[in-house]
Amino acid sequence: MKKKVTKSLLPILFGFFVMGFCDIVGISSDYVQRSFNWSPMMTGFVPSMVFIWFLFLGIPIGNKMNQWGRKNTVLLSMAITIVGMLLPLFAYGSVTCMMAYALLGIGNAILQVSLNPLLSNVISNSAYLTSSLTAGQVVKAISSLAGPEIVLLAVNHFGADKWYYCFPILGLITVLSAVW
Repeated sequence: MKKKVTKSLLPILFGFFVMGFCDIVGISSDYVQRSFNWSPMMTGFVPSMVFIWFLFLGIPIGNKMNQWGRKNTVLLSMAITIVGMLLPLFAYGSVTCMMAYALLGIGNAILQVSLNPLLSNVISNSAYLTSSLTAGQVVKAISSLAGPEIVLLAVNHFGADKWYYCFPILGLITVLSAVW
């Protein structure tokens, strides 16, 4: 039984890693501003495109999650994130970047609402649940640290004008998490 819980826990914790991807918005907004000559006000709007979705989607998704299933809701969030991460590759432009940020925010909002309850399905003992939720937040913090490094990796490898190549890297990690 304990082996089954550990086997189920690891993919869920990897989902917490995906949850930290929204923190690339800080470093990448500078590259977006340079790419499209956005004003500081427009650039300041970029984080709103990511984080505003928590306000609008938190409660409705929480209500629908039990109908859809917790695992299905997590997978939906990852699918939305993957679409957002691939969009700039197919059509790189000001609008598609804003759409990518919006989809990243939507996917992340749904993931944050659904991942903790999914973890509670796997961990039935409340003493272990608390430490597992803490472990998830540690994994998310590691992702928050790694996200800007992935952006810098893309910039160093492909050039500052191809900063958005960080998106398929993040999308691939999200695919791996969803498949696992």
